[in-house]
Amino acid sequence: MRNHASRLKVLTWLLSALPCFVASPLMARTVTIKAQAIDAFAALSDKFPHNGWAAYQVSATFAVSNPLLTAPTTSYLVRYSFDQIPKGQRITRAEWVIPASPQSVSTISVWRLFAEWGLGVCHQYRMTYPEKLEWSVAGANGKSVDRATNPTGSGKFGKGTSLVTINVTQDVELWYSGATPNRGWLLTFDSSSVLLSPTHTVERFKWELHITYEPE
Repeated sequence: MRNHASRLKVLTWLLSALPCFVASPLMARTVTIKAQAIDAFAALSDKFPHNGWAAYQVSATFAVSNPLLTAPTTSYLVRYSFDQIPKGQRITRAEWVIPASPQSVSTISVWRLFAEWGLGVCHQYRMTYPEKLEWSVAGANGKSVDRATNPTGSGKFGKGTSLVTINVTQDVELWYSGATPNRGWLLTFDSSSVLLSPTHTVERFKWELHITYEPE
């Protein structure tokens, strides 16, 4: 009986201590959100101020939406849906992987958008339906009005680096928690490069948003 009681005490202690060893790693989970979760995308170019899809100028009168040519005067709006993340979670880390062609050498900056945008969005307007509403500064360049005062993060393509990873934890947490509306991000560039399109060809699968979360 004495041995049985001792074993029972040891077993009780082990069971009580087990959560300390396994609970935290098991509760945290990381999901990879692919380009299919992008629910809104637009190109903002001063060469085509009333066009939200013209990403590459073939000629003076002809433009296409792929490839995504970057320049200081061309930027992109990207918004993700976070439906893959269950309710009642806390975001602990989020990293956004943005791909470019191997020849790209520009610095990319990611800005959290403040202004609502929608149908008809372009360089001049943040929406044209149900009414025309302009950006405070064309191209969503109004700091603290159209976009955040400072970029969420930045990175540089080049020297064999065709993928840039940006820490976007704070933005995703704000959107997921409902603390601020999810308007998506603005991508800006300091020079010309070519991004891989998140909407065309198999290369779109290189766009990845890695989010780690755990129960609140």
